[in-house]
Amino acid sequence: MPSFQAKMISGLFKVIGVNKMLDKQREDFDKLLETYKKKQKKPLKIPYKKMKDFDIASDNISGTTCYVISKKGAVPKRAILYLFGGGYILPPDPGDIILCGQMAENCNAKVWFPLYPMAPEHRLVETLQSSLTVYREILKEYDAANVRFFGTSSGGGQAMSLCVYIRQEHSDVPLPGKLVLQSPGLQVPPSKSQRSEMEKRKNGDVMIPPRFFDNIAPVLAREEESYLLSPLLYDLSGFPETDVFYGTREVMIAYLDDFREACEKYGVVLHTHIGKDMMHCWGAMEFVPEAREVRKEYFQALR
Repeated sequence: MPSFQAKMISGLFKVIGVNKMLDKQREDFDKLLETYKKKQKKPLKIPYKKMKDFDIASDNISGTTCYVISKKGAVPKRAILYLFGGGYILPPDPGDIILCGQMAENCNAKVWFPLYPMAPEHRLVETLQSSLTVYREILKEYDAANVRFFGTSSGGGQAMSLCVYIRQEHSDVPLPGKLVLQSPGLQVPPSKSQRSEMEKRKNGDVMIPPRFFDNIAPVLAREEESYLLSPLLYDLSGFPETDVFYGTREVMIAYLDDFREACEKYGVVLHTHIGKDMMHCWGAMEFVPEAREVRKEYFQALR
């Protein structure tokens, strides 16, 4: 049974109407995108007071602002590229930086946190180009085998898409040693069977409406770039060992069966972590007991 805190946050999202807000159609959806475009312009507040034990450097990597977080006095053995979620339209928040610090401490890692370009002003290929530039910078310091991609929601999908993009357009770049994905979107728009499963689960998901995937797809990619939105349809041969996390009360768990099948087909080692009665990206909600527990699983997977 979910904790009181988990029930409370789920109820709060329902009262606020996050699901309905993201389910806007036509002109209303365009207005929603304009609202998020304004939010993207606001600077990220770095919680320095809560991060006194960490070094936080800000760098401009070929036009992309990137924060690099590490434990003070540490000599990190590995690197993590942290790709935040938000449907490619919602900017990150201070909680992401706090989680970066926890990863740095618990995984003996240096964490790169890029503020990659977002929709609607930028297409997915531009986002991937930005993240790839940061990854290339990481590879100057770490072997690919010691690099992990971590992503939540659209960030999890982006981690997979970045691997696809590297294979398709930059085959000289090695893939990372591991992928750790929380509630990733893996095929946009969903297949008929995936969409059917989403419809069955939509009343239990307080965050993501199934129609959002149909609406955001043309915003993110032109026809010739659409393969980047659906890494499940790509040849995954040689992809890194992957840990994926889904909650049973989120529509995006509809991707899991096809993900398992694709990984089996192409010989990718896949570890699945299922949060019973958990909502989308529950691991991001630090004060929820279940989030603190699943973060331990993140850390173990990232080591």
